[in-house]
Amino acid sequence: MAAFRRLCLCMPFFAADRARRDSAIASQRCDTPLVLTGRAGASVVVHCVDEHAARLGLRAGMTLGQAHAIAPHLTALPHDPQRDRTALHRLARWAVRFSPLVEAVEPDTLLLDITGCQRLFSGEGNIARQAVEGLRRMGFFTRAAIADTVGAAYALAYCGLGRLTPAGSRGHAYDPDDPVIVPPGQTEAYLAPLPPAALRLDAAVTARLDALGVRTIGDLLKLPRAALPARFGPQLVLRLQQALGEVFEGVATHVPEDVPHVRLSFEHAAHELPQLLPAAEHLLSELFTQLGQRDLALRRLDCVLYFEHMPPRVLSIALSRPSRSTAHVQQLLAQRLEPIDLFAGVCGLMLVAQETAHWRPGQVELFESRAPEQEEELGHLIDRLVARLGPDAVVRTELLDDYQPEAAFRYVSVSEAGSKSCTTGQNPPTACPRPVQLLARPVPIRVIALVPDGPPTWFAYRGREYVVAAATGPERLETAWWRGPDVRRDYFRVTAETGEQFWLFHALDEQRWHLHGAFS
Repeated sequence: MAAFRRLCLCMPFFAADRARRDSAIASQRCDTPLVLTGRAGASVVVHCVDEHAARLGLRAGMTLGQAHAIAPHLTALPHDPQRDRTALHRLARWAVRFSPLVEAVEPDTLLLDITGCQRLFSGEGNIARQAVEGLRRMGFFTRAAIADTVGAAYALAYCGLGRLTPAGSRGHAYDPDDPVIVPPGQTEAYLAPLPPAALRLDAAVTARLDALGVRTIGDLLKLPRAALPARFGPQLVLRLQQALGEVFEGVATHVPEDVPHVRLSFEHAAHELPQLLPAAEHLLSELFTQLGQRDLALRRLDCVLYFEHMPPRVLSIALSRPSRSTAHVQQLLAQRLEPIDLFAGVCGLMLVAQETAHWRPGQVELFESRAPEQEEELGHLIDRLVARLGPDAVVRTELLDDYQPEAAFRYVSVSEAGSKSCTTGQNPPTACPRPVQLLARPVPIRVIALVPDGPPTWFAYRGREYVVAAATGPERLETAWWRGPDVRRDYFRVTAETGEQFWLFHALDEQRWHLHGAFS
């Protein structure tokens, strides 16, 4: 019986490569490092990096400020695991051209059972090379390995050791980007020089092995197999047996989900918008019927126009939040179709629910300040503005991990922000409260203080004089050295005798006082 042959396609920078493909910075692929970030408490933490960022020393787990210190010109985008998951399964459907058995292993790996497929591609090496070239043309850095078992193929692709030679043999120099092809029956020799982490072990197990001096799988194979479960748990032995082929591990068949879509061909070409809109509304109603049967809501709609003598044209409508309102999407679709030149004649129309989400009807909270109808109307308003003005013209604020108040936010487009449609986020990384109203620029004011570094007792602002009844502080804020000229300030929260509360600071470098905000 012929041995099984498994192909592993590992994409170590998959999330960052996907984000670069989907964003407007694709032209910066070779020049600008890219990191994907997310919030961890009050900090913004790097979750994923691309190849260029990894070579500069950036890694997951560091804060965005630390990453900027290493690479000041990096590009940071929010991490979107759902988009990564969708893109990986889309690549699994693409990889079916090489084998009918393809499994998408989140977050960044494709497994293929290529047993018997070698003759179709003149050898298994051609399968790996064509797959790697195809993925790299789509913008994904990829490592490939072929072995008898899933565990061995994954381990070799995970380590990216290129044309590796078996342990104990003398081999020539290799290219780290070449696919690894393990001859049948030589799995153990190729696994021996790899670290135990390549066996898909938990971090705690890997740490215990490292503490004991077990640096390679070869060292692990020298230990008595019967004593391993008691010390490291059953996972270690299972992964080792799977990699060596002693325990079968197959490739699960990828069953692609049917994307909801509807299509209509016209008997006579439509040259005017009034002829096209009724057909679009009818198809949209059928599409929402499909979504309702699957308990889904629409996130992004693709409208494909088929012309008689022209290539098809695709119009995309991205919604700020999942929707099941047919009337709302009809209005957006009519706005997108209105400027299209239909002189060439539309002979067919297709609507595709390119992105969907599970439908969660709004639930009224006990002390909810805004009714669900108002939230829905706000989302509809945002969608109409985006459809008319473009996605980059409609933005919202997002708080950043920055101690300098006027730099602790940024504007992000609604499409980048996802379903969040209003100002969200957390306060800057400090326990001190921030004012409700923050001035765009600090305003110089006249101040009287009893001691140079103490709180003010009197100040004048906009022609009015205020006597300070109480003050708390100082809270010293300083900027990092890589940000340019130093900013050193002592902030005070002062309460005037009139009851008003202000946020003042003393610029230590300039020895001047400024008003930066007011509390409610």
